[in-house]
Amino acid sequence: MIKKMALEYIQIAFGVTIMTLGFYFFLLPENLVIGGVMGLAVVFRTQINPSLFIFVVNTMLLLMGLLILGKVFFIKTMFGSLATPVILFLLELMGADEFYIMNQLTESKLLIAAVSGSILVGVGLGMVFRFGGTTGGMDVLQSIIHKKLHIPYQIVFYFTDGLVVVLSLLVFKNIELFIYAVASIFLISIIVDNVSIKGRAGQTLFVITKKPDLIKQAVYDTIDRGCTLIDSEGGFSGTKGKMVICTMRNREVNKMRSVIERIDPEAFTFMTDTKEAVGRGFSKE
Repeated sequence: MIKKMALEYIQIAFGVTIMTLGFYFFLLPENLVIGGVMGLAVVFRTQINPSLFIFVVNTMLLLMGLLILGKVFFIKTMFGSLATPVILFLLELMGADEFYIMNQLTESKLLIAAVSGSILVGVGLGMVFRFGGTTGGMDVLQSIIHKKLHIPYQIVFYFTDGLVVVLSLLVFKNIELFIYAVASIFLISIIVDNVSIKGRAGQTLFVITKKPDLIKQAVYDTIDRGCTLIDSEGGFSGTKGKMVICTMRNREVNKMRSVIERIDPEAFTFMTDTKEAVGRGFSKE
């Protein structure tokens, strides 16, 4: 148990590191604001050092979370809240130039910064969420508003991050930066969704057949998956039968499709996307 928890924290730390590098070397140099405390750090960078700003704001929000949301929330959030500013401090301590990469580019700097930064931040955040972590910061405020005012979390999320992006437009007065920032947010959200569930998503196959035992055995023999058999009844015909249900990886679908067609050409088969499958063969081997 301790070994598993330690491994999860190592992977969360790796995710936070990737996210922070994307912010430091791509988003920060070009003043790209993607919402959250990191976005505010970019907006107020001329008044206060970004790493110090993130540390101070994250710490304040963390203490607010402790008072309002309790000790359990505080412990779960503390690691991610402090990891980002610590990594930024280390980069500055080592003398890492935030403009090092961008200064070597001659064309399409903003586009490259937006795409590269979004990919790194999205992958990093996805890894953090995949292993049950959080980066703290604005998440704390969003959780408080959601809990106390009973507003749906997604609405709170888009409202708070949207305010930060709009604030960047008012401060920098640059519509191009604003458009790239909005596009970056959407790209990050897509990447986060994919990374956080990658390896756990798949297809669920439903087969209504007169030969359920043969189909079941074919599932075992062909893709080494388990399956579930349930009773079924035709709504119009009233014919009773069996439905075989099996969740599998995307690459295994075509194998099973051809096998089912060979065993029972009259079988009625349909598939649905499965957002997440947890268990042997997906989240466990």
